[in-house]
Amino acid sequence: MSQQPSPETIPEPIRNLLAAISETLTLPTPAITVEDLSKYEAAVDERTHLIQLAIRDVLADDTRGPQWEADYLRHAAKPVRYRTPDQWLADLKQDAADGTGDQDGPVATA
Repeated sequence: MSQQPSPETIPEPIRNLLAAISETLTLPTPAITVEDLSKYEAAVDERTHLIQLAIRDVLADDTRGPQWEADYLRHAAKPVRYRTPDQWLADLKQDAADGTGDQDGPVATA
């Protein structure tokens, strides 16, 4: 039976890559509008693809190294372009205050 690796036994470049993967996968919860959910799904797809490329390159030894892949993930992951529930609610309240709201709530902005 193999022994579980401890944080001390995982090489630092691999730990850094794992941290970058975790950061890339961490996304705020989207508002529950069709547009925000669609943008959220697109962000998840894009980030998953970037992670798959990084892992594939590291496993195939076709990379400049785990540190480079970690840096690339942190740089390549685009900021989210959808609203969170709190942002959606703030937009809804602002539209109601302005008298411009509709029944479906505010429209997400890109």
